[in-house]
Amino acid sequence: MSSEAIVTLLVAIFGGGTAAAIIQGVVSHKKGVRDSDVAEDQNALQGYKDLAAEYKTDLADLKREMRETQKANTERFTRIEAELSQERSTRWAAVQYARDLVSLISRLLPGASIPAPPESLVDHIIIPSREDHP
Repeated sequence: MSSEAIVTLLVAIFGGGTAAAIIQGVVSHKKGVRDSDVAEDQNALQGYKDLAAEYKTDLADLKREMRETQKANTERFTRIEAELSQERSTRWAAVQYARDLVSLISRLLPGASIPAPPESLVDHIIIPSREDHP
């Protein structure tokens, strides 16, 4: 190739805007890839934000449900404790009444046969034996 042809070719390439077009094409391609990556990242980020919002709502619902359950349990435990206290009072009043009756029977009817208390009260109500009375 002659030097004149080379010069003509170089002038055509650089003078006709071919080089500028090639450079512009490379830059545009890189910018397009970068814009595409940014768009994908934005879509992924929005997906994570939506998921976080959904989890936040679910967590709020669970907290509300837990507070309601805790309130119901507190009311239930308070009621059960009151019932238990009442049952204990009733039981000890019955034990004391049975003791008084046993004492009264032993005093008024010495030697009388007094039935044994139920198994659950044996430790609380003592029945005097016949030998205890002359």
